[in-house]
Amino acid sequence: MRHTEPEDALPGVQKIKSTLRQAKRLLSKESLAANVRVETERRIKALEADLVNAQHARKLRTMASRYHKVKFFERQKVCRKIKQLKRNLVTAVGEEKARLELTLSNLRVDLNYILHYPPAKKYISLFPPEVRKSSVSPTTVTLEDDDERSKIRKLIRLKMEQGELSLEPDNEYDHPAASRSSRLRRDRDHGVNVTSRVEGPSQKVLRGSEDVSADEFFGDDNDEEEGSD
Repeated sequence: MRHTEPEDALPGVQKIKSTLRQAKRLLSKESLAANVRVETERRIKALEADLVNAQHARKLRTMASRYHKVKFFERQKVCRKIKQLKRNLVTAVGEEKARLELTLSNLRVDLNYILHYPPAKKYISLFPPEVRKSSVSPTTVTLEDDDERSKIRKLIRLKMEQGELSLEPDNEYDHPAASRSSRLRRDRDHGVNVTSRVEGPSQKVLRGSEDVSADEFFGDDNDEEEGSD
């Protein structure tokens, strides 16, 4: 089946550049009629705006493709940890229950970090690269990355506290249709243009065939219950 683009989809960067060059050549003609000149100038401004948007969209696609696999494994690891903690919380009491609830809260920040990481930025992994296998290219981590990771996690936590992001993203991840409906209702209540919402690849629900619950990429979760600091 042939893939069809949305009616409002922008043409490619090269096509816009080509059309823009043609419009500028037309505008350079001294004999151009006044009405045509005005219309061409408007056309050039519109094309320049389209070019900026198309270049941005291309960058988003590149970043999404580059970090897809790392995000996939991190998402799986965090979700496994959350499920394990939920099971442990059923029988936990007192200080142990409080400790597990705090860890669960941190892990939910981690999950939102993965799902809602700024799409145009280099993705900074939540986990040290030394725990990874050679099958996935590690993201080089520096002290500057540590600072940036902390800043983004604080921003994610703040958005959760303000209601912009879910406090229980694991539940939305398990029930995507219901969570999308809930997000759309919330956006309408806050006056957000819901038709402009675009979900990146990191927010798509993974099929069962892609489950890596037994994958050794991030090791065994049995003894790990701590979220990122």
